[in-house]
Amino acid sequence: MRYPYQDLLGRPSVPRLLTAAVVGRLPVGMGAIALFLLVRQSGGSYATAGFAVGASTIAGCVGAPLLGRLVDRHGQTRILVPTMLVHVAALSLLALLTPVGGPLLFGLCALYGFFAPPLAASLRAMWAELLPERSQLQRAYSLDSTAQETIWILGPVLAASLAGWYDARIPLVVMAASVAGGVLWFATSGTSRAWRALRSGQRHLLGPLEAAPVRRVLLAILGLAFAWGSLELAIAALADSRGENPGLLLTIWAAGSVTGGLGFAARRWGGSPQRMFVILLVLNFAGFLVLPLARDAFQLGILLAITGVVIAPVIATLYTLIEELAPRGTVTEAFTWVSTTFLAGISAGVALAGVVSDVYGPKSAFVLAILGGGAAVGAVVLRHRGLHPEAAKVADDPM
Repeated sequence: MRYPYQDLLGRPSVPRLLTAAVVGRLPVGMGAIALFLLVRQSGGSYATAGFAVGASTIAGCVGAPLLGRLVDRHGQTRILVPTMLVHVAALSLLALLTPVGGPLLFGLCALYGFFAPPLAASLRAMWAELLPERSQLQRAYSLDSTAQETIWILGPVLAASLAGWYDARIPLVVMAASVAGGVLWFATSGTSRAWRALRSGQRHLLGPLEAAPVRRVLLAILGLAFAWGSLELAIAALADSRGENPGLLLTIWAAGSVTGGLGFAARRWGGSPQRMFVILLVLNFAGFLVLPLARDAFQLGILLAITGVVIAPVIATLYTLIEELAPRGTVTEAFTWVSTTFLAGISAGVALAGVVSDVYGPKSAFVLAILGGGAAVGAVVLRHRGLHPEAAKVADDPM
């Protein structure tokens, strides 16, 4: 009996590239907690720790699209390996010097964030060449998004456990080793060394952002990420106010996403990715509407497990859309804009939900998730035709 992923994982290079990308991306899930614990164990304040994490996040948002553009122009290996070396050097200096604050701490954190190798974007840019069949491409993006969700689950646990068992510097050492091993394993493969972005006749200064459909998908991602960030803070604040375990509820939510991603990848889906994206966004929005109805942690856990099923599939579908809609020669940069938009939206959602929870109570922060989810639906439903490739050819398409 053939298992659902045999056709995908049986392709040459796919197991190596996917595994290497997961190993190399593990620090993405560990980074925030690792930096926070390093600063706190070194005697820094909560505010200093928060600014350190913020410096790396902001630098990553700035650096990712620039590095993605360089990958599209010069190939993967020429960019992945040098950025990995700078990234590892910054992590090593943070572990060695353990600065408590000041320009040294924030500068190294910014260096670490800015030069994070665009490994995830590089893998996603290659899927279309490795898997010319659209059904297999959708399956690959589903597995990719599920792997990313697993990294977000395991990363913070691993960082906190290593810091607690040994020392707060150990998570940074593990991160450096993981990203070095993953990037080298990925970038030295024949497939990665040979990959080149499809060339277009003329490059636009805005790269993939010149295409109105890409901007529309990113706008939907911004609303979606804002909603997820708001919901994450709302769940944690509500559980804390009731003396319950927020970690368990967030893990249930993430486990629902992993389950949904594996199920979504296991079967073939008909229809266009544009139509699927709209359906999944509506289902996601419906989940935001029912979550505030939970009366206790047990009911909230059940609803989170059910509504979480949609998360990985909607991410996989938007990856498919971005690959289809990005102008030729800009696909890696387009995927880095996805990551940057997610980071910006989640950060804004968490920050605003914290303020709302303090002023009006934790349950009121669920309203922000509803607003963000509604905005995501509106971004694509009001101009559904704007998500099709031919819309990218209309230069004067208003946004």
